[in-house]
Amino acid sequence: TVTTVGYGDVTPVTDGGRIIAMAVMLTGIGFVAILTGAVAERFLASTRQVAQVESELAAEVAELRGRIDQLER
Repeated sequence: TVTTVGYGDVTPVTDGGRIIAMAVMLTGIGFVAILTGAVAERFLASTRQVAQVESELAAEVAELRGRIDQLER
């Protein structure tokens, strides 16, 4: 893990060490957040494609209904 709960771990004592530790923790947390976002985007992209296809099909069905009504008149 990038961060710990602090049970018996070796921790930085100097200010420089603490700054480096904070940078490492923030980098690790940011990496996990970006990775999670990328995976979520993959799922959302496929959902958007399905919604777009459904929308196009609904418009086509509405157009065909209009043509059928016109032919029946």
